[in-house]
Amino acid sequence: MSEQHSKSENMLVRLQNRDDLLTLAGEVIITSSNLDLTYKNLQQLHMKHEPVNRETVESAKDLASTSAILSSNLHHLVQTIRTVDLRDLSFRARRLVRDIARKTGKRVTFEIVGEETTVDKTIVEKLYDPISHQLRNAVDHGIEDSLTRSRLGKPEEGRIVLTAYNSENETFIEIEDDGAGVDLEALRQKAIAKGMVKPDQPFTEDDALEVMCTAGVSTTTQISEVSGRGVGMDVVREQVTGMGGIVTFRTERGKGSSFTFRVPLISAVNILDALVVRSGKYFFAYPISNVVTTMSVPRSEIHTTLGKGEMVKYLDHLLPLHNMNYLLEKEESVEEGDTVSALVVDHKGVSVALKISEFFSPQKLVIIPFNGALTVNGLSGTTILGGRKLGFIVDIPTLIDRAMGRRGIRAAKKVSEEAPSAAGVSAVPEAEEAGERKETAPIPASGATRPEITPDDQAAATQEFIVEIEKLLPILNEALFALENDPENMEHINSAFRSYHTIKGNFIMIGLAKGGATVHSVESVLDSVRSKKVDMTPEVMDILMDGVAYIEEVVRESKAGQWKDDASSTILEQCAKLLPEEKPTVKTAIDVVSGEIHLSHEASYRTIQYKKRRTPTYMCYLEFDPGQQAPFLVASLIYKRFTEVGDVLGTIPTLVDIEKGFIDGRMRALFASDMDAALLEEALVSILTTHYGVQVIRFGRFD
Repeated sequence: MSEQHSKSENMLVRLQNRDDLLTLAGEVIITSSNLDLTYKNLQQLHMKHEPVNRETVESAKDLASTSAILSSNLHHLVQTIRTVDLRDLSFRARRLVRDIARKTGKRVTFEIVGEETTVDKTIVEKLYDPISHQLRNAVDHGIEDSLTRSRLGKPEEGRIVLTAYNSENETFIEIEDDGAGVDLEALRQKAIAKGMVKPDQPFTEDDALEVMCTAGVSTTTQISEVSGRGVGMDVVREQVTGMGGIVTFRTERGKGSSFTFRVPLISAVNILDALVVRSGKYFFAYPISNVVTTMSVPRSEIHTTLGKGEMVKYLDHLLPLHNMNYLLEKEESVEEGDTVSALVVDHKGVSVALKISEFFSPQKLVIIPFNGALTVNGLSGTTILGGRKLGFIVDIPTLIDRAMGRRGIRAAKKVSEEAPSAAGVSAVPEAEEAGERKETAPIPASGATRPEITPDDQAAATQEFIVEIEKLLPILNEALFALENDPENMEHINSAFRSYHTIKGNFIMIGLAKGGATVHSVESVLDSVRSKKVDMTPEVMDILMDGVAYIEEVVRESKAGQWKDDASSTILEQCAKLLPEEKPTVKTAIDVVSGEIHLSHEASYRTIQYKKRRTPTYMCYLEFDPGQQAPFLVASLIYKRFTEVGDVLGTIPTLVDIEKGFIDGRMRALFASDMDAALLEEALVSILTTHYGVQVIRFGRFD
């Protein structure tokens, strides 16, 4: 599979956003036409050596204003299109807490506030890992068992609340529990033992977070299936900071803890509001969100440290003053005059001042990121300024790290991680070079004349089924959580059953036969509940929830290009225990050639209607070679092709028998179609023989 398709993503776009985008596109076209006309007017005036008239000046001014408004509106609309709500993530979080509480034997109430909060689609998936780790900690380490809580005067049922909300440019995810809280003293002793703090040094919650985020540090005395191995919080913070965010926490012993993940509202934004400056002969753009202030400092008020470093006073604090070019290892700019212009920037509470030669107006800039062949420590990319000048986008966090090192506990942590970090990086290429790649979905085996289906074509077709599954998952999740509160509600049961059935079919269509079998087993359990053969017990609900988790994992792997088709042995075993024992089905030989196709009542009614409307019906007999594919899978794909050209009234074997595997490479289909008969036959023969190994095909009218 090509890299392009393996990393491709699909997402739903609201119709209103699509319409707004089309409207803006129309306005851009109009503005472009007016701009072209104004340019021609200016060109004529220039050629005639005439002064620019007022009308042309006003037109250029209006176009500049309109262009600025359009670019801003377009930018905001694209940002809106990129965002999705947290509904799907919240379903996964609910199942996770439910599963961990079941494993630990604890009673937990889990509440989510702000499911409608919108986040960049690329961030949503990245948020799940840190959120899931923190929820595991909250249940396993935070919430006490019922007996302990009762003895402490707390409600026997623990409470965890996940709150999500947006500020102007950031998304906040807060996870709060009413458990035992973090043992700060135990963490302090760990920090002292590792030499991260001195015994007489104050120990704050920020220091405690640094200790928790150090690899291998854990205050729990028991290792459980859920957690307690001293890994996780370091990875959590690495993941959050990798998104451009930060982690904070607060705790009160005996009353609980709260962890907050603060991440950008939009990621991978290629348009930046920036302050443009000149330092020597270079132009730099600083993100407005990191700019604190600009200053003009008399040289007499610049302080020095041991005759080396320079510092300036800002709000009664001394800030280190650096030359921007020197930090980037360029020739140092020379400042003249009695005053020095300075720019104060900040990241996560750390501020520095930078010498600036000249300030320009803030403006929106298009970021051109460095490619893999070029990286500059302290810069994140380039941009084209007015007058076609080249400017550099400043990476504030890296620049501040270059300007001043982290002190105290942060520095100790950074030094201690240098060796393992290097080893971790080198392991990735080795795995890739060794060829450790997951299997890809098999392509139907072909006959001698059948051209090979390219991986790109297969990936594109598969995306259609993946998108449909993604549409069904929220419906399935909602039905299951509603069913957990109202186990006898047939509407919820039927809704979940329909979703499982459709998803199973989609799995089969994209070549995930084992995955389809796993989903089918869950569907069968739910069907037994529908028919009153099995009661809706907690065990059944566990299987239904595990089934959704399995589907979501398969979808994620398929979208990432990892096409390994693995069944869930756990789910299959659990389903087998619950399903009522049935006598083995002895299937008699199916007469595909001359057997009668039995129509359902609905199909019979449709057949009558087609006769009244004089819509032709056709019978098609075919024999195919499935190659290395499962015959039922190839037959299912052929059945799908028939539904695309007409209404399938019946088949031999029936679709149910095909899904159960009662297929030997022969099938017959009865269907109605309005297509021209000659064109229909030509299309079917071409498609079926080219792509599905059909070797014999007989096609004709059926009346």
